[in-house]
Amino acid sequence: MTCVISEYTIIWSVNNVEKYIVIMAGGTGSRLWPLSRENKPKQFISVKGNQCMLIQSIERVRKIISAENCFIITNKNLFDITKKTVKDIIPISNIILEPERKNTAACIIYASLLLKERIGTGLLCFVPADGYIKNHINYKLAIEQAYLAAENTNGLVIIGIDPSYPATGYGYIQINPDEEISENAFRVNHFIEKPDLDTAKGFISSGDYLWNSGIVLGSIDAIIDSTKAFLPNHFREISDAVKQIDGQELNASIAEAYDKISDISFDKGVLEKSDCIHAVKGYFDWDDIGSLDALSKTFLSDAAGNSIQGDFLGIDTSKSAIYSDGVLVTTIGVENMIIAATKDAILICPKDRIQDIKMLVEKLKINGFESLT
Repeated sequence: MTCVISEYTIIWSVNNVEKYIVIMAGGTGSRLWPLSRENKPKQFISVKGNQCMLIQSIERVRKIISAENCFIITNKNLFDITKKTVKDIIPISNIILEPERKNTAACIIYASLLLKERIGTGLLCFVPADGYIKNHINYKLAIEQAYLAAENTNGLVIIGIDPSYPATGYGYIQINPDEEISENAFRVNHFIEKPDLDTAKGFISSGDYLWNSGIVLGSIDAIIDSTKAFLPNHFREISDAVKQIDGQELNASIAEAYDKISDISFDKGVLEKSDCIHAVKGYFDWDDIGSLDALSKTFLSDAAGNSIQGDFLGIDTSKSAIYSDGVLVTTIGVENMIIAATKDAILICPKDRIQDIKMLVEKLKINGFESLT
């Protein structure tokens, strides 16, 4: 095994093991309503230009692996829009369909078992489709270092982001900085979900905590073995279903398996239960675009501190996020507000109530507006 690392690139050979990336693109993004809908979730929203987040994710990972080694796993109801979006970039046969949404544990183990049948061995990297990243050089470097760590440890590796501020909306990873198992890869002590502000400030000052990016790597066998150990029901049901696949991957056996498993994340179901997880520290800007406020950070800013995308005119309007899609938004005397307008729906709310959008979407469904969600 050889590895030459510089400030800009990493040149490496890992026992000729083939490397693959699976983009997880099956979420709904209800916290970005009305921009994000069930039939066009947030990974299809354009960010910083004309490209949607899914295309941006593919373009980033294609600097690391070939298009043939890039896969997408998504919900079956999103097949048409996914196919239309990626048809000229990666093979359509590389789209893996889930029968329903059952969180990232189901997503990761299903894709791993399916690829075990298709390709046998290799290193897999699972990447969320909704990350916004500008520093592609350091992003590439972190993933390549994580591939090396996964090969060196024959275990699971996650990528943590060196935090730039005490965020309360992200999960954190505590690493052991004295236990560096390979270049820039450290043993994980434990995971912490969305701390309060004072706790997050303490994390930042300690230097031992990273934001959890949701990017996880490992060999196909390591991912399968870890799931078998910590989520045996997931492994048993999905493994049995995959064995019954006969030319048609999304068949009744897969749907029945998904009915029988719990809705749990891979973090909670596997990573947090293991005492042998390692993290590579990523030195790149990152945002999971989990809210309209987060999305607005990618918009253009004006002198009054507003973040704007689309047509907008305002008087005495400041510190607000405004998104318009095909309509003109106008305001008078507005401060610290989120305003998102599409051709069929408008959202107006204070920035400090942004977390209630998910509740609003549920209320829309109850009150007969499900077609707008």
